[in-house]
Amino acid sequence: MARHRSRQGIKRRKRRNRGAWFCTGIMFLVLVGILLFRGGDIRKGGKDHAAFGREASEAGGGSSPAEKREDTATEAAEAGAPVYLEGIADIDPGTVLDAGEIDLTRTAEYFTVSRISDDIFQHIHGKSYVENDKIRLDDLRYLKVLHYNYDHEIQVGELIVNRKIAKDCRKVFRELFSEEYEIASMYLIDRFWTGDSVDSDTNSIEHNNTSAFNYRVVPNTDRLSNHAAGFAIDINPLQNPYVKYNSDGSFAKYYKDMEKYTDREQKGKHMITHDDICYQVFAKHGFTWGGDWNNSKDYQHFEKKEE
Repeated sequence: MARHRSRQGIKRRKRRNRGAWFCTGIMFLVLVGILLFRGGDIRKGGKDHAAFGREASEAGGGSSPAEKREDTATEAAEAGAPVYLEGIADIDPGTVLDAGEIDLTRTAEYFTVSRISDDIFQHIHGKSYVENDKIRLDDLRYLKVLHYNYDHEIQVGELIVNRKIAKDCRKVFRELFSEEYEIASMYLIDRFWTGDSVDSDTNSIEHNNTSAFNYRVVPNTDRLSNHAAGFAIDINPLQNPYVKYNSDGSFAKYYKDMEKYTDREQKGKHMITHDDICYQVFAKHGFTWGGDWNNSKDYQHFEKKEE
């Protein structure tokens, strides 16, 4: 009888143990399911957060044009495709560009002509442009171009010229770019402003800056220069000086280092002659050259006056 009760007790304990194990197993499976469900949410949440970060970054307007170009180039490189600038309207003059950013099959997009914007007007007003009876603001056009600098890097340049020759100027500088012709720098003369139009012109020249419009007189006269109406352009003026002599043989106006470049037979680098591609391109588009003048020589100077 005692042995019978003992066997029944053992059976009851076994049933309790099996029940406990069963409950433990169910709890374990429930816990695993919860962990898997939460893990999926975490991963999804991580992706959503990353996507939000990208969207916020893309929506942000604080990046500079250079940073945006770098980001675009990086994305294109990762994708294994070339990336080209669509234009240079938002790129500052003087900026040096990577050659890989320029699509040489459509260079026209990098040479633009536009009316004088409010920003440009604020930059030139009271300097190269003053209120006058000869030339109106609407007579002028702003050019943004590319050129090779003296390190043979591609650089952004700017000019203001008369609207009547603006399209010709665009063609000239596009052709010079295709020939990889080097121009030291190309900024509006206002960058070199000293307070006086003639002295500012001298300052621009002595920084070897190529420029065009400047409402000023011819030095040592009261006669308006063709630059005053935007019909003239000075190219690489240090190597191509304006030369006029006094009766005693001295220079009528002296510019820095000009004595190094008065002998045009030496045909040094960046010195414009009839054999130079710069002269040939300007002449092709109907410009005359100051190097052909009789009483003085202005080797930097090209002009075209349309009536």
